[in-house]
Amino acid sequence: MTEAQHDQGTNKRRLVLIRGNLDMLNLFSDQLKQGLLELGYEIFDFDLSQHSESLGQFLEYVQKNPVTAMIDFNSTFFGTTLPSGENMCEVLGIPSINILVDHPYWYHDKILMHTPSNGIVLCVDRNHMNYINRFYQNIACTGFLALGGISFSSTHKQISERKTDVLYAGTFKTNNVSNDFSDWDFPAKQIIEHLLVHTEDTVEAAIEQELRQAGIVLPDEELRKFINSCAQIEHIVDSYYREKIVGSIAKTGVSLELYGAGWSVCDWVNLPNVHYGGRISPEEIILKMEDSKIVLNSMPWFRDGSHDRVFNAMMCGAVSVSETSKYFEEAVSPDAWVPFDLSYASLSDLPKRITELLSDEDRMQQIAFAGHELAASEHTWKARALELHRDLLSHL
Repeated sequence: MTEAQHDQGTNKRRLVLIRGNLDMLNLFSDQLKQGLLELGYEIFDFDLSQHSESLGQFLEYVQKNPVTAMIDFNSTFFGTTLPSGENMCEVLGIPSINILVDHPYWYHDKILMHTPSNGIVLCVDRNHMNYINRFYQNIACTGFLALGGISFSSTHKQISERKTDVLYAGTFKTNNVSNDFSDWDFPAKQIIEHLLVHTEDTVEAAIEQELRQAGIVLPDEELRKFINSCAQIEHIVDSYYREKIVGSIAKTGVSLELYGAGWSVCDWVNLPNVHYGGRISPEEIILKMEDSKIVLNSMPWFRDGSHDRVFNAMMCGAVSVSETSKYFEEAVSPDAWVPFDLSYASLSDLPKRITELLSDEDRMQQIAFAGHELAASEHTWKARALELHRDLLSHL
């Protein structure tokens, strides 16, 4: 079906997109909006930073004609209640689509327990979707929507023309994996040790297995509460491997540009080949990808999901060297990126693989070209807008 046919089919159906205070989520929203506009949707932007003004305009907008849906990322807005105590989305009769870009256990109180009855929660990892289906019976509809790739340029430098050898962008939160955790109220040490060995497992799977190993079987509601109390384990094991991955590349001596909060605590960050620039905006990161040969990526603890950095790197014409996931193994052809996993053998080999890549610009150019072709055709936010229209919005 052509885009023109999609335009006729939508017949200017109306949407509300909500913007908040997080620049990354607003960037996603802006990109998704452009794709939806191309499909013929009419869109009202609700700006939470100007809440009072936007609320009045929003109420006028929804009273004029029917609204197909409201869409937001990590939204707490959909739990808004009226003075009567009723949920606003339910009273207005507008389906609310909440796209969670993190694991659901971070949003138990803020979002999931306050999802309206006409709420739909989409996840960027299929394990997250399964988690919601199991533990949140109050949410009637869930789904999977991968993140999309972004580039601000229609033309890209050749690999040989790029200034930066390796770029890494991401937050470093904590790395206290060696603590004894004796003051914690749950067996954190065993759970962390489990995940460091079984890196393919989700945090929730590791928790449940360790409880069963100890002879403890909890009903789902109690298990969910326990998992929520352990959520910070994700940051511990994730940061442990982030430091291991990025540090191993820094110590090879290759030129590394590093961005994101928290890395100043690492001793190797002061090496002469490392440029640490702290936190910069998502737009600046994408512009730097346009001038990078290799974009290195570690995943959050997503075992069957997506991350925008992989597709952003491809869209910017760089070589994407990334930790893999079940979803990426299905969605990305082997010639379009350089994947690795968290096994000892794979991580030990990663510095050599990157140094060998940097010495072979022809091979890097081939990978970058294949990655760009794949991402530009299948993994843009325009493609995600089409998925959203085809699989969900057209049925509302």
